[in-house]
Amino acid sequence: MRLLVTGSNGLLGTKLLAAVLSRSDVQPVAASRGPCANAYLGDFPFLPLDVTDAARVRAVVAEAAPDVVVHTAAMTDVDGCERAPEAARAINVAGTANVADACAQQGARLVHLSTEYVFDGRAGPYGEDDPPNPLGVYARTKLDSEREVAARCPRWAVARTTVLYGYAPNVRPNFVLWLLDQLARGRRVRVVADQIGSPTLADNLAEMVVALAIAGARGVYHTVGASRLDRYAFARLAAEVFGLDADLIEPVTTAELRQPAPRPLAAGLSVARFQHDFPGVRVLTAREGLERLHAQLAAAGRLPTPPSGSTSDL
Repeated sequence: MRLLVTGSNGLLGTKLLAAVLSRSDVQPVAASRGPCANAYLGDFPFLPLDVTDAARVRAVVAEAAPDVVVHTAAMTDVDGCERAPEAARAINVAGTANVADACAQQGARLVHLSTEYVFDGRAGPYGEDDPPNPLGVYARTKLDSEREVAARCPRWAVARTTVLYGYAPNVRPNFVLWLLDQLARGRRVRVVADQIGSPTLADNLAEMVVALAIAGARGVYHTVGASRLDRYAFARLAAEVFGLDADLIEPVTTAELRQPAPRPLAAGLSVARFQHDFPGVRVLTAREGLERLHAQLAAAGRLPTPPSGSTSDL
């Protein structure tokens, strides 16, 4: 089986390549707009790709000749999407439509990554059949991208996720890595206590998505971690797992941050459908995910360690 990963230079793209390279029955092909800095993973073909260029998307998919495409490339900066709605729509909606069209033309299956933000966060946790109600530009473009996939590609699956975290060399830090770095420096941080979600280790998400891709799954699946908790509680758990000072974390409300884009508050996703259909793939709790991240950072010599006798600089 040949599997093409778009957005291959991002955190999830990197973890997908790693998951596929550990198998003997799947040949990965990487594609992304920026240079793919994941060569340390192994030897695999890389094709430059801008998903907003329909002709280039068709050419890449034709050259890769994949059995399945996992489409992770997206504009995921929620506030950035609110500030630049045209760019968000070009990448998230039109770009996804280009990928879906190319998959249909090639006869490839498509697994498209989406988000819990398609829900308004008033009545979580959400199942796959709950009606979506996106609140902001990012959320609306991702829901529209799901609809483009369903309309354009005969064989498709959507994997919704949220609160993605993890570590990979040469990939920009995410919330958890930023948090650990700040705590290790003795700095106070503010974390929202009224946004409830399902933190997801990127490695675990990759395992779930690869399972969908190989099995030829169809329809919508929620692929998140097994725990549902607010960001503040998750931050304190991260501090506990890494032996850092949780008292440096200050709870705040979403309203206090005055962010441009609205956030779903009482959100989180149910993974019951995925667990029923793929019982062989373990869905990690927040603690299990953080412990696995701790082991990865320790192995890489990247554990955040506060200096002896350090105190907050605020």
